[in-house]
Amino acid sequence: MGIANNFLSVALVISEVNKLEVNMVNNISIIRKYKRQSRSPFNGDDSTVLLMATIAGSEPLTLRYDRFIYLHRDEVGRWLGISLSNHVADELADDKGKYRCGLDMYYVLFNYQVEIADFLTHFSDEITALFGIDTATWLEVAQSRWSSMLKDANYISDS
Repeated sequence: MGIANNFLSVALVISEVNKLEVNMVNNISIIRKYKRQSRSPFNGDDSTVLLMATIAGSEPLTLRYDRFIYLHRDEVGRWLGISLSNHVADELADDKGKYRCGLDMYYVLFNYQVEIADFLTHFSDEITALFGIDTATWLEVAQSRWSSMLKDANYISDS
């Protein structure tokens, strides 16, 4: 009985250690502050928020960066623009490059809102920390605003 209880105790400890290791692997942050000068063309670029990437695996959560959208922000969090992976820029096929700001940025975000929402569901706590509301609510409000801005500028139609 003593050996069986010791074996069970060791098995439980190993199980808990494995859970901790999985949690450490899953400790992916979508928010990143630069430690060195950014190479982006955005003046004052200080940090990024990963809005979209490919989910390569869920247990543990792993990402691939073949398709991504990064939001670039200045030191106080103002939006400067977005950067796109080559793959996303190619999908858009508009020859506007991989860095976008202003209405061109909102157009991309509007068109990729479903994929952004799917990706950000894995990072709800960080979105709440950034914007003070959950991912779904933030994207619902943002989508409405982006749509309005793009319609006013004739980027998209009402239909």
